[in-house]
Amino acid sequence: MATHLQRAGVDVPSDWRLNEALDAKLAELRGQGFETAWIECSRDDLTRLVIERGEAVIRLDPDPAVDRAWYGDVEIRHSSTRDLTWVFVRGEVAAGDVSAHVVCPPESPQPARG
Repeated sequence: MATHLQRAGVDVPSDWRLNEALDAKLAELRGQGFETAWIECSRDDLTRLVIERGEAVIRLDPDPAVDRAWYGDVEIRHSSTRDLTWVFVRGEVAAGDVSAHVVCPPESPQPARG
């Protein structure tokens, strides 16, 4: 079953911006006391972030020995297995495991939280 908005046939509202929704989700999760572990984005969503906010929104780690990228102070990873954008947090699950929250436009089909 497709979950990516274009493949699912869901129209993204013209005023919806992924970078604003991601910033709001990060602030919400931090406000609830969760530690943001990392973000995973599909190629389409990574492209959308750069288009919306410019190339500086995704920064490569300054240490050439480290193969990481950053969105603000959070590691951001490309995901070829997940559609949409997912924020992984610690502190929500009692055992200390990570849990995930999807970032997508309102009124769109949301996959089950992982």
